[in-house]
Amino acid sequence: MLRIHKVAIARIFSDLIKADRIIDAGEMECWRRICGKYSIDNDARREAIDIPLARALELLCTAEMSGLKEDFMANCRSMAVSDGFCAHSEALLMAALATVLDDAWPLYGKVFSIPRTDFNIDIGTVLYIENEYHSATNEAIRNGYRSIFKELQLAGFHFVYIPEIINHYSTTDPALLKDILSFLSPSMSNEALDHVYSALMGMTTGGFCKDLLCNKCGMTELRSVSPSLLIKIGDSFVGENQYADYLCIDIGKDVVGTVRAFVDCFCGMLSGDVAVVSASGDRDGRFYFHGFYKQLLDIFLVRRNIRSVVHINPYREEILFPGIDAKATGVHRREKALYALLLCQGSEGVDFSAPASADALGSYNLRMQKIQRRYEAIYEMFGGEKGAAPDLGLPEIRRPIFSCLKRSLRNLKGLYNPQDYNVTKNADGSFSVHVEPDLVYVCQSGSERPVPLHLSYLYQVWKGI
Repeated sequence: MLRIHKVAIARIFSDLIKADRIIDAGEMECWRRICGKYSIDNDARREAIDIPLARALELLCTAEMSGLKEDFMANCRSMAVSDGFCAHSEALLMAALATVLDDAWPLYGKVFSIPRTDFNIDIGTVLYIENEYHSATNEAIRNGYRSIFKELQLAGFHFVYIPEIINHYSTTDPALLKDILSFLSPSMSNEALDHVYSALMGMTTGGFCKDLLCNKCGMTELRSVSPSLLIKIGDSFVGENQYADYLCIDIGKDVVGTVRAFVDCFCGMLSGDVAVVSASGDRDGRFYFHGFYKQLLDIFLVRRNIRSVVHINPYREEILFPGIDAKATGVHRREKALYALLLCQGSEGVDFSAPASADALGSYNLRMQKIQRRYEAIYEMFGGEKGAAPDLGLPEIRRPIFSCLKRSLRNLKGLYNPQDYNVTKNADGSFSVHVEPDLVYVCQSGSERPVPLHLSYLYQVWKGI
């Protein structure tokens, strides 16, 4: 057995002993036997403090020692009942260990450990997650929601299905919900509140997983997750930092069957210690503000790691980022028109480099004339005169405009992947902005709400040249 495996075993047994927040003589006697059996010395125990539970399980999974995992699981079961009682928290950790290490276990999954400051919910919360919409699974959850919720509830778990929460929010008076959001974040502007409200109403399970769990909360391992149940199994310290541990169980083709298998296996480990979750919940005019519900609103209201939309408002000469309650500052009409031009150009961008051969010079000049006409038209929409628009074909004029624009966009705080919102030079030499097209909107007269860029008058003007 490698030393790193001894460290991993020490970490897991330590978490198992602490799971119920009680340490007794029976557990200490079992701990001494474990240390002797696996030759775990004080140095290994000190090293175990500095690795997360997920890493310890990963190390044991890759260990190529015959019978190690089977023997280890048998010792874990002995440890769990060494005080004569397997508590709810101990059974939850045991279920996670069995899911990852026990080949005979009927479920497949993985454990994740993340810093608790980034995302924290109550132990025993069960989230349905997916990276993209799976119609069959969602239909099964909708049809069996009550039985799934009750089955988990009676085993001491709280099932969270994002569409159910959003459905409750969507049936609430928008003014009331906006009042609640404003109460929770009084410094937020009306435009930012409108953006948060719209984002909340449009949230899907896939969007929650990608935009909030992955992008905002740092759970990047979930980017390619299949339909799964994400279960909070406990909190632990890694060095001086507190972590939250989650079990992610693959649902497969039968969500109801997966839930029942998990509940049956979990309850089979218990010693009658089932804590029933309250049946009360959100209802008309009333909202939970604790546990997952508080966390959901918190991560919407905290202005960091956000995939913000971009609002182009030519008539007010503004480039807005409602998701972070900010706008481009320190720039003039020429920079704003250039940014709008690049957003219209999309991934194609603009290549200002002159060709090396004289044969290609003619087509280059025609292309640059077209770019200049487009820029002048957008410049006019921002309140300028076409004839006064800077000539982008001249490097001594173009470069200061690019520098000023980039400097302003670098000052934006709170964006996820901020480089996507700035001007970048691609490998082929063209300049572009890599914001997804569906995040760009234009404020225009005759429309109460910003319209998607491709449906806007600005885009039609650009496209018509």
